[in-house]
Amino acid sequence: MVARCETRLPVRIYVVDLGEDDPKKCTARKMVEYGYACIVRRPPRGSVILDPYAETPLSQQDRGALAAKGLTVVDASWNRLDEKRFERISSRWRGLRRRLPILFAANPPHYGLAFKLSSIEAAAAALYIAGFRQEALELLRLYKWGPVFIQLNSELLDDYAEALNPREVYEKEAKLLSKILEQPVTPSSIPRLIRALSK
Repeated sequence: MVARCETRLPVRIYVVDLGEDDPKKCTARKMVEYGYACIVRRPPRGSVILDPYAETPLSQQDRGALAAKGLTVVDASWNRLDEKRFERISSRWRGLRRRLPILFAANPPHYGLAFKLSSIEAAAAALYIAGFRQEALELLRLYKWGPVFIQLNSELLDDYAEALNPREVYEKEAKLLSKILEQPVTPSSIPRLIRALSK
């Protein structure tokens, strides 16, 4: 059973902290310290779990689940995390597994890299895409570089926030990757491409 989580936002944010980051630099712990998130051993049933290896992207369709059941972020080192390990850690969790659409990090260690978001960037992106924009901005103000994440990804975030369902997110990602790769990309190929590019 998960302890009651009271936070400063209308969407409860749960953090499963694997203890792999420097505590002084850990964005998840800062969210907890300032009352924006709660640390749990496992997420509550039905919460939206940010899973970088999930096939289904987060979209407006998940807004209800976020509001009702909350958002779960796994704080781990990107240097130690892979799909098999994530599956082993989360195999017994019962929630909605969603990946974030393609976005670029603004955190100093990974600035400009796709997929390598910090926990606070991931949480804020999920909020923004689901329609909780002001809450996302408030969360990111915990860091001086936080608002830069929105600036760096403003067009992408607004595009994704307009997507009503995962299919529409695939279409927007296909358009983005077509520009980056300079070749046509179909929405149906997105899951395979994302898996390859995020390794």
